[in-house]
Amino acid sequence: MVVKMITKKWLNTTVVYANNGQEGLDAFKTNKIDLVLMDLQMPIMDGYEATIAIRNGEVGQDYASVPIIAVSADVMESTKLRVAQIGMNHYLSKPINKENLFQSIKNLV
Repeated sequence: MVVKMITKKWLNTTVVYANNGQEGLDAFKTNKIDLVLMDLQMPIMDGYEATIAIRNGEVGQDYASVPIIAVSADVMESTKLRVAQIGMNHYLSKPINKENLFQSIKNLV
């Protein structure tokens, strides 16, 4: 909800929301995705599984290297290491700071 409130104010930006990792993967079928904000803890398919599927080309080879930013309340170093190991490009901890979010996205697209 916080990300929705932040991004709804951004001009010239279309944001597609998914309630879980599987919905996120399905979104690639009908949308052009330039960047993914990936919550790590989601029902049905978590952010780790969804990221691995994206990196393995399960949503198409064109998207296998799409920038992915992990979003989590978990600030453990082991989580940050795992995020990097599976191919996420950046990590943001909750609560999300809108300036940090904007700068992270700007750096990746």
